[in-house]
Amino acid sequence: MEEIGIKKRGKIFLITLILGVIIILNCGFAVSASVNTSNLEGSDQLTTDTTTNYAEGSNSTKTIKVLIYSGSYAAYSCVNGIKTSLNLANINNLVPGYNFTYATSTVINSATLSGYDVLAMPGGSSGYDYLHSSGISGTAIKNFIASGKGYVGICAGAYSGSYRVYDYYYGWGVAPNVNCTHPNHEGNLKVQITSYGEQILGTTGTVTMVHYNGPAMKTSGNAIVFATYADDIINSKGMGAIVGDFYGKGRTVLCGPHPELDPQLPGIVANMFAWAANSTINPDPEPTVNVTLSQVASAAATVKSYYDKNKVLPSSVNINGNQISMAQFAFLLAKGIININNSYTSSITVKDVKNASAPSGTYKSGTLQKSTFINMANSLVKFVNNYGRAPNYQTTSLGKISFNKLVYMYSKIMSFYKTNKRLPNFVSI
Repeated sequence: MEEIGIKKRGKIFLITLILGVIIILNCGFAVSASVNTSNLEGSDQLTTDTTTNYAEGSNSTKTIKVLIYSGSYAAYSCVNGIKTSLNLANINNLVPGYNFTYATSTVINSATLSGYDVLAMPGGSSGYDYLHSSGISGTAIKNFIASGKGYVGICAGAYSGSYRVYDYYYGWGVAPNVNCTHPNHEGNLKVQITSYGEQILGTTGTVTMVHYNGPAMKTSGNAIVFATYADDIINSKGMGAIVGDFYGKGRTVLCGPHPELDPQLPGIVANMFAWAANSTINPDPEPTVNVTLSQVASAAATVKSYYDKNKVLPSSVNINGNQISMAQFAFLLAKGIININNSYTSSITVKDVKNASAPSGTYKSGTLQKSTFINMANSLVKFVNNYGRAPNYQTTSLGKISFNKLVYMYSKIMSFYKTNKRLPNFVSI
């Protein structure tokens, strides 16, 4: 969907529509780059295609009005996928209490945005094309969202809405705490819904979505990760696949894969629009707290020193003004070790982690090799994600290492990293 290359297009192909012939636009990496879809629309004005108000008649029903961009560089399949998803959401009451109507426009400016709750920028040739299209006013989009409205960007629309696409260009910045990398991949992949995403998107677990070169996103500040890439097909495991952010009084949702395409997930699509419209019936999650690797490493050195002196862990550790429990700190340590091993240096989100229920374990003294403690870190992160609490122990060739000793061991590893800027080859325990 997104073509990262920034190049001059020498000519625009003339496409003749012949009655009775159905032309299906391939939503892939580069096909739509040479298509001027505003010519195909037949008009540069609004085209209203309003969904049936299946839920109307109830005093508790709220209507969310969506404007879908359908002009130059937008892919028809993505525009139609959004329409279909919103129709299905209405028919099947996928977001109880809410009804969606929509219109399409080949031009985005303050006039066409007037009266709508959310702007949808679908997949297309590239975010760069959207940013430089004469038919799209970035200023109007920013003013629209800042006034309290919403933005949903999918694939190319996510790139253009972000703060920056690394090594290529800056976006409109309506998601000011989101930066994008640019994976090169077309096909299905797995996406993991986060605990925050469960509240907002109305689903849980791992889901399959189609992906056409959409962004993998790094977040900071108050940005919220609703879903992450669950496998490493695009070398972006754990990075944001669907994220939310705030701009002025408004909200922005950026989505790398395509829940509006086959396999279609209309519930996820509709809930993204509901959250962007600030109309979701689900409670907002608390603002996320992110910490850097260097902050985790510094805290690890403090915890290690405390344990060396007192032979017990502190009840908590302060990281950048935030009191972090030992259960939360164990997750940050393990996640930090994994990220360092993968040369991934972005911030880590502090999770709500319950304490270990009954810490215990016995082991013999010895050393654990780097490959072993990295596998242990992966297992700990997986355990916390699955059960929401710290483990009582981890089993190794030396025996069962209790939770307290695990935190000390991981603190030693991260303290070594603080001094040497690399992971140790082994750790003594």
